Amino acid sequence: MRPQAPRRRTIRSTVVLLVVACILPAWLLAAIVIYLSYERERAAVLDQTREATHTLLRLVERDIAANQAALETLAASEDIDRSDHTEFYRQAKEVLRHTAGFTIVLTDASGRQLLNLLQPLGSPLPQHANPALLRRVFETGLPVVSGVYISRVSRTHVVSLEVPVIRDEKVLYSLGLRIELKHLGELLQQQGLPPGRVAVLLDSEGRRLARSPADEKLMGQKTFPALLEATQGETEGSIEAVSRLGTPFVSFFSRSAPYGWTAAVGVRQSALTAGLAESLRQYAVGALVLLLGGLALAGLLGRRIARPVQALVAPALAIGRGEPVSLPPLALEEADEVGRALTQAQELLHQRETDRAQAEEKLALAATALDSAVEGVVIARGGRIATVNRAFTSITGYRSAEVIGQPLAMLLAEAEKTHRNDRRRAMCETGQWQGEVRGRRKNGEMYPAWSSVSRAAYGSDEMILVCVFSDISAAKQYEARLQHLAHYDALTELPNRLLFRERLADMLVRAERHGNMLALLFIDLDGFKPINDTLGHEAGDELLRRVAERLGGCVRASDTTARLGGDEFVVLLDELRSPDEAGIIARNILDALERPYILAGQPQCQYLSASIGIGCYPSDSLDAETLLRQADMAMYRAKQEGKNRYRFFAPEINAQASERLFMANSLRAALDRDELRLVFQPCIDFATLEVAGVEALVRWEHPQKGTILPSRFISLAEESGLIEPIGEWVLREAARRAREWKNAGIFAGRVAVNLSPRQFRRSDLASRLLVMLDEAGLAPRDLELEVTEGMIMEHPERAVVVLTELVEAGVSISIDDFGTGYSSLAYLKRFPVHSLKIDRSFVSGLPGDRNDRSLTRAVVAVAKSLGLSVVAEGVEHAEQVDFLRRIGCDFAQGHYFSRPLDPAALGAFLREARTQEAHS
Repeated sequence: MRPQAPRRRTIRSTVVLLVVACILPAWLLAAIVIYLSYERERAAVLDQTREATHTLLRLVERDIAANQAALETLAASEDIDRSDHTEFYRQAKEVLRHTAGFTIVLTDASGRQLLNLLQPLGSPLPQHANPALLRRVFETGLPVVSGVYISRVSRTHVVSLEVPVIRDEKVLYSLGLRIELKHLGELLQQQGLPPGRVAVLLDSEGRRLARSPADEKLMGQKTFPALLEATQGETEGSIEAVSRLGTPFVSFFSRSAPYGWTAAVGVRQSALTAGLAESLRQYAVGALVLLLGGLALAGLLGRRIARPVQALVAPALAIGRGEPVSLPPLALEEADEVGRALTQAQELLHQRETDRAQAEEKLALAATALDSAVEGVVIARGGRIATVNRAFTSITGYRSAEVIGQPLAMLLAEAEKTHRNDRRRAMCETGQWQGEVRGRRKNGEMYPAWSSVSRAAYGSDEMILVCVFSDISAAKQYEARLQHLAHYDALTELPNRLLFRERLADMLVRAERHGNMLALLFIDLDGFKPINDTLGHEAGDELLRRVAERLGGCVRASDTTARLGGDEFVVLLDELRSPDEAGIIARNILDALERPYILAGQPQCQYLSASIGIGCYPSDSLDAETLLRQADMAMYRAKQEGKNRYRFFAPEINAQASERLFMANSLRAALDRDELRLVFQPCIDFATLEVAGVEALVRWEHPQKGTILPSRFISLAEESGLIEPIGEWVLREAARRAREWKNAGIFAGRVAVNLSPRQFRRSDLASRLLVMLDEAGLAPRDLELEVTEGMIMEHPERAVVVLTELVEAGVSISIDDFGTGYSSLAYLKRFPVHSLKIDRSFVSGLPGDRNDRSLTRAVVAVAKSLGLSVVAEGVEHAEQVDFLRRIGCDFAQGHYFSRPLDPAALGAFLREARTQEAHS
């Protein structure tokens, strides 16, 4: 049984399928366009409804605000305070004409109406109809708008706007304006909503105040429970709900923050989908028409395509029989292309001949490309030049006629000829060689070249060599430049750190061999950073170049001056007879660097100095790294002693540096090992001699060195960045302790904590501080932060922002060590601080030292003029206490009252102080 042949499709059926496939995307695109158009129209309607809600609410708020302003003007009248209210009654009548209300009522705190414009003056009047509303007015002292209620006088649904009458900060009366709901309905009618929209106004409890279109049936009732529920959690938004008549609505609402009323505008779902239904009807009709038209077009195209294809059957059979055929052009492009392909089948032999000609042309092109190469090419036979390319002439200067037949060696420098045998041996072993050679141009100039030589033929007595070479003079120059940049500072042209270390190592070897002395001077510029930051990097770079020039003028040609980086330089002095010679040169350097600098574009001379540390070989060290480190330590000692001087290295400097390193490493583990603890020093109020607060002070209980005071480790913490975790620990621990004492009822003051500069620079200081206080359970008002003058004057404008955030959070701010920094009084009055702390250096000389007395009086006077309190630190005897109290100092702390105490001892101190207060 023969297998059934697969069913084939005809051209006509294929065209029908293609047309239908083309129509389907059009249907889909039309559906998408209809849907997107519907979404745009729906979004536009919803946006209009949302905007109508906001406009309606603003209209109502403006109306209420205008009525409130009229009532507040009337409440300010002095006639309201008189026993005879005749004149006030007349004024109220006049004001009523310009409001939306129908009467004005004056009520006292008991709820008794004193005046009602609906009743003649002096008539008996009922109690206020809304006691809860009246009570809110007298309790808050603010205007209040009521919900809907029934007036006892007019017996209609009304709302009331109540305004307090305040005299001497006391609410004496409530002045109320009664507004009928029909006025609110008129406001809604003014909105002019499009058809299909419904607007309602609800009071704070969800009762209907007005509706547009007007509907008086449900006034004052809760008719929108879904809307009321939605407004409980949000001030504005939208909901989808069904009306009492079963009509689906999409409603937008917005609640008034001042008055608590809610405005809502709804649109029927049918209004949103009407356009979509019409578009779908049009889409169905269009799709049917498009389908019928497409099928008709497919039939026509199928016939037009099939005829030219069928016309190719007979010519194809003739070509298969080897008969020549000439096909006329066909109307269908694709069918005509098939016909041309059949014709081309007869031209295969001719095409082969054409391909051979093209191959020869490619060979000629390859020869042309070789002659156009950038590299020079030399082909040598038997050691003599056979041919060269154009690049050869441009590189060497020789024309081809001048070198053809000449020995290949004529192109090399004399020195290269000695390596001829090595290259020949490589050619025999591997058939190729490449490397750098020194070439010689026609004018005799030598140049570096990179050459690659290959042997092109084997098994013959005559060797054929192909040499490709290029001039690498530019690369060599670039390499030399890189070598210079690698060993010399690009700015000053002095040796850099790498070359300095190489020369130091060489000098040490020579000094050891010949028994000489050498010295290393480590130089760090004083005051360079402010000049660089103020005048800019270009001025700073010029200044560094000037410094390098002056350093070079102070040393011998055999010495080395190098720049390590930034504003650090080193000088190597060789073949010294004694260390004194190094000191003399160091003094000369200091004198040279002190002279004024005139910089381009700067109207004023600039001044700077230097600190120099000196390490000597062999007295201080025998190796380069140690000698450099010792000179560096000596330089830091010179800076610590006041700068602009030089210091020789001494063993005690190394001991101090080792101690400092040990402390820095131990401090990193102090927090993890719980070695930090807090002590607290009481702050005494001079007016009552009671404890007004305590200051938290950190101590480090080192396992080997015992108690370490902050003066020895805080600077290390600042340098290493550990001050931030230490500062946060101090804040958390101080807040926790203060909370414990407050819970025990023995402490009512604030706990003071010192802020570090790093903490103060944090942009999230206020938020982090509030989180820590919340975790500890301590209120912000119970915390006082102490900042220094240097911290706030580093960036005064930012300091104002940071301090304002802290003060607004409830934290008190004190400037610690006041008088020792450089505060500007112009800025001081802008800083939101609460107190100044007089530094103990001023207090220690009181009352005997006249300067300390004058400075202390001045600080107290400045603080009092700015409304700040004053705290004196370091008070140690009674004479200081008497003097400080006489000049108006508010608080004091020091050993006279109490030394810093641990938490348990301070708790006992506070209990004792509380007991003495109770018995006094």
